[in-house]
Amino acid sequence: VEARASDGVGRKVTMERLEVHPGLSTVIIAHGLQVANPDGFEGPAFASFPRLIVTFDARTWVRTGRLVLPMVEADRPTYNFIQTADGHNNWTLQNLVMFDVDPDAPPLVEVGDVIIDSGTAHVLSARVPADITMDLSTGRDGDRRTLIIDAKGTYANQPVTAHMVGGALLALGDATTPYGVDLALANGPTRITLKGAVRNPFALTGANLDLVLVGSDMALLFPLTGIPIPKTPPYEVAGKLDFVGGEVRFSSIKGRVGSTDLNGEVTVDPRGARPVLSGALTSRQVDLEDLAGFIGSQPGRTTTPGQTAAQVQDVKRAEASPQFLPNAPINLPRIRSADVHLTYTGAKIIGRNAPFGSLSTKLDMVDGHIRLTSLRLGVGGGIVSGDVELNPVGEELDADVNVRFDNVNVGAILEAAGLGRGNGPINGRLQLKGRGGSMSAIVGRGDGTLLVAMAKGGEINALLLDLSGVQLGRALLSAIGMPEQEHVRCMMADFVLRRGILASRTLVLDTTDHIISGGGRIDLAREVLELVIRSDAKRFSIGTLATPILIYGAFKDLHYRPDLELAARGGAAIGLGLLFPPAALLPMIQFGVGDDSPCAPTRK
Repeated sequence: VEARASDGVGRKVTMERLEVHPGLSTVIIAHGLQVANPDGFEGPAFASFPRLIVTFDARTWVRTGRLVLPMVEADRPTYNFIQTADGHNNWTLQNLVMFDVDPDAPPLVEVGDVIIDSGTAHVLSARVPADITMDLSTGRDGDRRTLIIDAKGTYANQPVTAHMVGGALLALGDATTPYGVDLALANGPTRITLKGAVRNPFALTGANLDLVLVGSDMALLFPLTGIPIPKTPPYEVAGKLDFVGGEVRFSSIKGRVGSTDLNGEVTVDPRGARPVLSGALTSRQVDLEDLAGFIGSQPGRTTTPGQTAAQVQDVKRAEASPQFLPNAPINLPRIRSADVHLTYTGAKIIGRNAPFGSLSTKLDMVDGHIRLTSLRLGVGGGIVSGDVELNPVGEELDADVNVRFDNVNVGAILEAAGLGRGNGPINGRLQLKGRGGSMSAIVGRGDGTLLVAMAKGGEINALLLDLSGVQLGRALLSAIGMPEQEHVRCMMADFVLRRGILASRTLVLDTTDHIISGGGRIDLAREVLELVIRSDAKRFSIGTLATPILIYGAFKDLHYRPDLELAARGGAAIGLGLLFPPAALLPMIQFGVGDDSPCAPTRK
């Protein structure tokens, strides 16, 4: 018997003694039965049964040749599941087919009932990592047999507990009988509940399950799902889980992530070298702060619902940090762990200082190559659109960013930033190429251009520059000789980016009575800037003081002061090596405006 059993499962099987009680229902009792580990695995045996009782229907076997086991009872069984860091395990039985997943094929063995009395299982994985102990037993719910599992331990370095009541063990392989599932699982701050039935779990077909996910951060779902998700605020998402053609479908999604509602459907195909997630998600209202994790920033606000004390402190530290650009390292192994094809639409953007009206984009991520296409942001009646491509090179990403501004009303940006009020369409484009292991590194080493123009005229009213809590508005306007309200004929800004240094080639604001010109550079790697602004009146006016103003400092700690040295030099070359270009010498910046534009005379 030991030899036949060993051959059947592909590893050594031993027993202390065997009892056989012949009859029409023959009872076979194996004492001290052990199933060994495969070669290369040390420790306790894979499975041990102090007593295993099998009832064999001899009459049916004699008459029909069918193997029918009316009852199998395991007394105090123990199981030891081991997985190494490279993914090898001790539970894959080479020659044993436990269940026939073809519902049309006759069963290999017909088993009537399986009873487990006081069983235990130990799961030890170096790959996840995991160390979990489970208590196994069977019970009854009316006339139905149930499988009861209670688990506790650690999973992915987080404490884990679980309680599951499932259908009878044999129903797992019965495609004609739905297998009931009632699971409650907690892994660290993540809570998962799953209720319903699966028609054939081993074939991944036919499920009617209600799934609820609740947690503090969706990034913590990675060890459970294998899908990389950036850091998020607290979330609660519910929907229907189904198995279709070997894929897992999560549909009728309704929930929230931070202050953003989330709806839609996603499908995961786990069968390839990497799982593939595809789907479409929508939000009626989206707070962009909830999506900050996608660019490496700390997501959420201190007021975001459900934030943990640690998350609130993380947000406060991010707000207090002198660093402006996200500098979190990009986790390339995690990005490469799954492929993603996802569309997202946010109908309305909410939150403090949000000039955007809507958001839509398409994300494709294949083997670490990321493409963000059809990116569209509604801004002040206009559109900011673009494409972003990120390609892995060693431990870093090559970035290629192209963005367009079309008829974006300057008033929406000014009011959102607390800079005052205004009116007038802005057009432009941004191009960036860079390489780095974080967003700040990519930008800090990048090359590109930034061109912006208001070519159809507009107005700026009470331009209030609130920098580092210091109201610079009226004082600044007075210092450069510009009234608080003035009609804008033309505005142009032309910057070139070289190795993270954004230097101005043209910076001019042509109003009814003044020409405001400027120059300087912005160091994106060090996050500091030096800009000089100067006003020249078109008509002489007593009291007009054309004193250049220097704006300088870190992005989060800007200062300004009159640049008397530059004024004394009469507008000669400043320390930055730049000249204030007279309006007549502005370069031809093409934004599709004709010669009848207010900018046309300025450019001639």
